Amino acid sequence: MKRIVWFVAVALFMYGSAANAKDVVLTDDLGVNVTAYFDGMFAKLKMVADVKPTAANFRQIAQPVFKNVRGLFGGSLIDDQWVIRQSLFAIHAMARGFSLKKVAELQYFQAKMAQAPGPQLSEPGHGSLVQPRLIALRYPVMKDGKVVSIVSMMVRTESFLQAVGLSKVKAFRITCLGKVAETRGKLSATPRVAEVSLPSTIWRIEYE
Repeated sequence: MKRIVWFVAVALFMYGSAANAKDVVLTDDLGVNVTAYFDGMFAKLKMVADVKPTAANFRQIAQPVFKNVRGLFGGSLIDDQWVIRQSLFAIHAMARGFSLKKVAELQYFQAKMAQAPGPQLSEPGHGSLVQPRLIALRYPVMKDGKVVSIVSMMVRTESFLQAVGLSKVKAFRITCLGKVAETRGKLSATPRVAEVSLPSTIWRIEYE
């Protein structure tokens, strides 16, 4: 218990001012903005994963670290078989016990985690009538060189676009794993391009 209290105190000290940060101004190198944004998100995930949370204490550990994430939709603790064992928010408790192996879009990431455990970033999801457009981030919890569980965070796509400056451009298109994941407006034949190498994937961002 003392270790958890100490961890939460440190997390709050390091990230307590994040909610007051202003939107990042778009620069000529959009890749810098995108990389910096996700570096910050993965730093939070790592802090939670390093404590090796269980289903019993996941919320207690993760909520103080994630609470200042703008656009936070939720999070979860996933076991080594990709079954959701705990949700960050009680409102998502129905997700417990759901096997993510049923999600076809995650098969690539499941294989990647098994072959080379490490942080992961999924492409922006298209959303639905009951779920907003989201970006999912994952970080493995390791023990003796093996993945024992995975800490996950989901952020609203619109909040990411605002944070890196893409919400302010005339048009953009994000391509991930060869598929268009997010697009807005109409691009000309010669847009600016940023190719960003991110955990487990590469995003090609065209914008103007």
